[in-house]
Amino acid sequence: MINNFFFLGGVTYYDAHTQCEFILHAHIIAWTGDIPALTKIMNVTGHNSYSGCRFCNIQGIYSQKYKHIYFHPGKYSKKTHSNWLTYIDEIEAATSSKEKETLIKQYGNKIVIELLL
Repeated sequence: MINNFFFLGGVTYYDAHTQCEFILHAHIIAWTGDIPALTKIMNVTGHNSYSGCRFCNIQGIYSQKYKHIYFHPGKYSKKTHSNWLTYIDEIEAATSSKEKETLIKQYGNKIVIELLL
């Protein structure tokens, strides 16, 4: 049923009150969970990666001394739905695995998400 819902755009149900069939659509409004759970659900890199924020385009800086990635405070542009789609398109269009790895590191997307397409 899940596959039918996502790939066919809905599931046919019967309404006994009106005595007719209709297409039932559902939309995921929000996910909750800790950061590791959300990164798995959203297929993005974790909060310790160079592009660890799923809301903005901040880039981390690696500290050789502490062996950790840090983020400098400041104003950063927000990620939008169209940004995510552009990032996914660029990752899919990459011709080599090295190019894909570079884009994944830059954008913070690990793999293509079927739900966004």
